[in-house]
Amino acid sequence: MKRTDGSILAFTMMTTGFVVVAHAVAYMAHEFSHTFSAWALGYMQNPLALDYGTITPANVVLLSSVDDNVKYDPIFSNGHGWAAAAIALAGPYVGNAFTYVCLCATVGRLRADNRATRTFIFWLMLMCVGNVWSYVPIRAITTHADIAIAARGLHVSVMTLLPFLLVPSVALMGHFFMRACPAEIPVIASFVATRVTLMVAVTCAWFFIFFGGVAISGHYGYTAQAFSIISTVVLMPLSVALLWPRCLRRNDVLITTPRL
Repeated sequence: MKRTDGSILAFTMMTTGFVVVAHAVAYMAHEFSHTFSAWALGYMQNPLALDYGTITPANVVLLSSVDDNVKYDPIFSNGHGWAAAAIALAGPYVGNAFTYVCLCATVGRLRADNRATRTFIFWLMLMCVGNVWSYVPIRAITTHADIAIAARGLHVSVMTLLPFLLVPSVALMGHFFMRACPAEIPVIASFVATRVTLMVAVTCAWFFIFFGGVAISGHYGYTAQAFSIISTVVLMPLSVALLWPRCLRRNDVLITTPRL
């Protein structure tokens, strides 16, 4: 099979496009899982009625102001804490974790030469598992957001709930980095080392900095801030060091000088 490097610039632009779209899909899957759960339980009239925010560059590209718009106070007032917990957990564990499992089953059935579909599915897998990571463990020990709402609804502390949620979260992260990345990145990168390197860097940065650093401002408390610092400062470079050689270990990776 003839292998050429192609344009690393074109590959970078294509990767950027896939990443932005995949992030939007995973984000909306998360938010709609909240709203459709609330609608199914009778606590929302229109599951499409998100708070879409205002038109700003950050909101247009990264959906930074989009919110599920679920009103939890009436749910708690009615004594239906279990419903509030189900709605809160639906975002990360139905909209993202369950979607990730479905994507894993799908990508395994695709032909190796169906590169465009594999590429989009890979980045969507990253966004789904990254969203879960941003809640557990990053924003699990806090007084607000999804995990805190779930703990309140179940009448337990966030520390009590954390171990039960941490197991699937770590399992998803481990599967993604240990199985999905080494299997998919070389194929998507056409076995070209420069492309592999780019994908590893983008993957680790989005996961451990973009998602992992979500609490670094301190808005979610000092514990969440500490988790974000560990994710960005320690886990990000460590993940690159561990993942990059795994993705280059295959004998058919071609090390070439890119044409700019």
